[in-house]
Amino acid sequence: MFSIQKSSTELNDASEPRWHFPSSLSTEAHAEWGLYKILEYMGLHEILPPGAGQNKAKHRKDIEEYHIAYNIDLNETDINTFIALRPDGLAFDKEKKLCVFLEYTRAMDTNEDWAEKKDQEKIDRYSSHLGFINHLSNREKSG
Repeated sequence: MFSIQKSSTELNDASEPRWHFPSSLSTEAHAEWGLYKILEYMGLHEILPPGAGQNKAKHRKDIEEYHIAYNIDLNETDINTFIALRPDGLAFDKEKKLCVFLEYTRAMDTNEDWAEKKDQEKIDRYSSHLGFINHLSNREKSG
């Protein structure tokens, strides 16, 4: 038996749950969120109905500018792959504007250093995404 909780038991300074897991509302409604949904939840992007605005084009430009600023090569396919990100789960600390990607892996007991290799793969896969989210968050804080 297991349960999915949408907030943590750890409390923030206002005595409210610190961490929220919005993509895990129930076992039936579990969803993997994409980059735009993550940014929207953090207040860094607003998803508008088709034809209502150019916000996705703006964020596409933000993605390009972020990668250029950090001298990371990026082509059109890479941008689409970057946007298509879908971690297994997410945890948010809205007060501090933190986002944690949750990625679940099965144990591979055939190789004794599998855990370190798998952790490094995940760090390599998501470090640019987390850097981009931090970049937008810091830009918003500074005005």
